[in-house]
This record gives sequence, structure tokens and C-alpha cells, in this order.
Amino acid sequence: MSAVIKGIYNTFLFDSEHGLQLDAIYPTSHPQDARVPVFVHYHGGGMAAGSRRDMFFAQEWMRDILPSKGFLVIFADYRLLYPSTADDIITDVHTLFSYISDPNTELAQSLASLGITIDASHIVVNGASGGNYAAKAAATLPTVIPRPIAWVDLWGQGGNWFSDSLVKPYDITKYTVGLLYDEARAIQLEEAGGGEVVTDDPFVPLEGGKRSDKLGRFSMVAYWLRQGTFLDHLFSAPGLGAKLAAVEPQHRPSLIPPERVHLLLPITPITCPAYLIHGTTDKMCPISESKAIERDMKQLGLEVVVDWVENGEHGLWDTDTRKPVATLGETIEKVVAWVEEKARA
Repeated sequence: MSAVIKGIYNTFLFDSEHGLQLDAIYPTSHPQDARVPVFVHYHGGGMAAGSRRDMFFAQEWMRDILPSKGFLVIFADYRLLYPSTADDIITDVHTLFSYISDPNTELAQSLASLGITIDASHIVVNGASGGNYAAKAAATLPTVIPRPIAWVDLWGQGGNWFSDSLVKPYDITKYTVGLLYDEARAIQLEEAGGGEVVTDDPFVPLEGGKRSDKLGRFSMVAYWLRQGTFLDHLFSAPGLGAKLAAVEPQHRPSLIPPERVHLLLPITPITCPAYLIHGTTDKMCPISESKAIERDMKQLGLEVVVDWVENGEHGLWDTDTRKPVATLGETIEKVVAWVEEKARA
């Protein structure tokens, strides 16, 4: 016998010290007294902008399909880069996974009232774009407990931090025509050290059809890339980008300060199976990022599935039509089937 409940969208505080929240979409169909798998999503925004509530067309399947498959879907905050650090993001991943596995939280109690228990042994972690850094931390670090059983990477950052587009000046604004670039705001934030700690900076529509994040922090990301200083902020190491740019790519890893090497989040032997989706014409976060992850996974004999979407730009916009890629439905169908397979194993 199955119990069917209406779609429920609840918000919980999972880190009171830093004000971090999660939005949970409850499974809309589940067996009575069910132990349900969990799907955790980390939002994009270049690691310094964005919101857990940002929902772009190529990500709607998490909200619209997975709950009907019996998943508890969680959209989680993390502290955004600058003044927060990559170490802070990693800490926030640990905090969330500990919260998910704790049977005494408000979330667990709310679910229990509906006859639902979290199956913490079946967590799938997902990261889109900049959110892939947090997802990769969960997928690769043995200290993140409970361990996720699968990782979905949507056109994510974090596969190769040593490409020229990250260490040399790179004008990303040529490829973000739908987003407002406010250099004055970027410089203002830079001079203020990023301002206050931020955990939520949603993208909103503007007059004229463009979009922008409310606090203008994505302009700061674009400014860093244009200046070749993104890695200065990722590794909290001023001048690092210029040092890396001065040498050939194969020599760049040796220049990372020893106390910062862990922030590279290399693929490890305990990395869970991965499913990588990336557009072949992505200029915001090049497909080389995902291909590097594929290479590193295969070198360690780990399971990795790839879906390279032809003519797909960042977020799977079609390069020619400026509409969602024609194969989007097929891409979603395949990744949902893979997620279901891993969660039911």
C-alpha cells in the first residue's frame, strides 16, 4: 500500500551559526513507513552568487520529477565566496550532510509525522556550474559523512583549475549576454572585501530581458575572470593567478601553496560514481572542466558516465537557436534513470 501526499516545500535552518537554510521538497509518492533516498542540489553562480531557489529550465526535473520518484529533494545554502572562503564552503557541506543524517532535526521530525524516514545511506549529490565545487567536496572527501552514493555534475566548475581561462584575463561577459555586467559594482565589492558574509543572492529578471543577481556579486566573478584573479580569491592567495599565468599549464600545480592544495578537491579512490552533463560549446565554464573529471575518474578505475550535449552552451542553451537544446528531454530522461538506478541499488 502506498501513501500519496501533496507536494510539500518546507524551509529549515541547518546551521544557526551562519544562517544556512535548506528547502526540502517532500516525496509526493512513497510506501507507508518509507525510508526515502535524498537528492541534494547545490546552486550555481560562480561560487560567489546565486541562490538555492534559483531554478533554470535545465534543472526543473529536480523539482518536478524526482519527488514523484520517491526522492526527498534538498536545495541547500552555502556561504558564497568572498569574504567567505573555499574552506568555508567545504565546512558547510560537512554541516549539511551531518544534518541530513541526524534523526533529531526539525526536518527529520517533520518527515516522521508523515511516516517518512531519511535513508542517509542513499544520498545523491548534485552541483550546477559553480555549485559543483560543493558537490565535488561531498563526492571526493572521506570526511563528508554519510558518503553520497552518486554525484551529478551539471556543466560544473572544478575539474581543471589550471586552464588559461582561469589564470589569465578572460572576458566572460562576451558569453553572458543575458546577464547584466556592472563593473562599478564589482569594483565596489572588491574594495569592500566582498562586504558582509552572504549565503543567498538570487538571480532576478530585469527590464529589457536581462537578468542579474540582486547583490551584483556575479559581476564580481566576471570581474575576477577579466582580471585573471579568480584563483586569488578561490585560494585566498593574492597574486596567485599572475604566478600561474607566467608558467606553462603542466607547471602550475606545483605553485599552489601547500596549505591550499586540499582546496583543489582532487578525485580520490573513494569518489562515488559520477554522471557528467556538459554542453560542447560552453564558453562560461568550458567542457574541458568536465572532461578533466572524466579523465581523472577513469585513471582511478571509477565509474563515470558522460553526456556531452552537442551545440549546448552553459545551462544547455542551443548556440544557434538561443532556445533550450532540442535533446534536453532525452538528456533529462537519461540522468533521471541513472539517479533512480543508483538510489535503488
